[in-house]
Amino acid sequence: MNLNTALMLVDVQANMFAPFNPVFEAEALIENVQKLLELARASGTQVIFVQNNGQPGEPDETRTEGWMLHSDLVIENGDLIVQKHHPDPFTDSELHSTLKKKGIHKLIIAGLQSEYCIDATCRKACELGYGVTLVSDTHSTYPSHEGTAEQIIRRVNAGLGDLISLWAVSEIQA
Repeated sequence: MNLNTALMLVDVQANMFAPFNPVFEAEALIENVQKLLELARASGTQVIFVQNNGQPGEPDETRTEGWMLHSDLVIENGDLIVQKHHPDPFTDSELHSTLKKKGIHKLIIAGLQSEYCIDATCRKACELGYGVTLVSDTHSTYPSHEGTAEQIIRRVNAGLGDLISLWAVSEIQA
């Protein structure tokens, strides 16, 4: 990580870790997110927390408990918090112009949900010209009609593999 790179943590919000319905391997995901945050902070890398603003009645409805960032995430001075209403945080936001002003042209992306916001964020970042690294073991989802959570994660990694770099959290250095 370095000064032209940002760590983008997408939708690591309380509702995704609810005891009655957590995402696949929720504890491991938070441990890996913490490792990424430590590396970013040690190297002076910009940290971006992306927060989805759900509609009334949704688990991540704005300003509800489920909407809050995971309680283990500590926001520090200089961190960016981006509110989003679309699958990617660039649409209808100032994020792209903010990153350009800061000289950031590489993104390390992790978070939730693999087949939705992670996929959309990686694709939009590539479209905008960013170099993208997806942390292959630090995004997650739920099982669905598309398969087990593990199958969906593998499919997302494979589907993005030609566009981006895929690194495990253990491969990322400060």
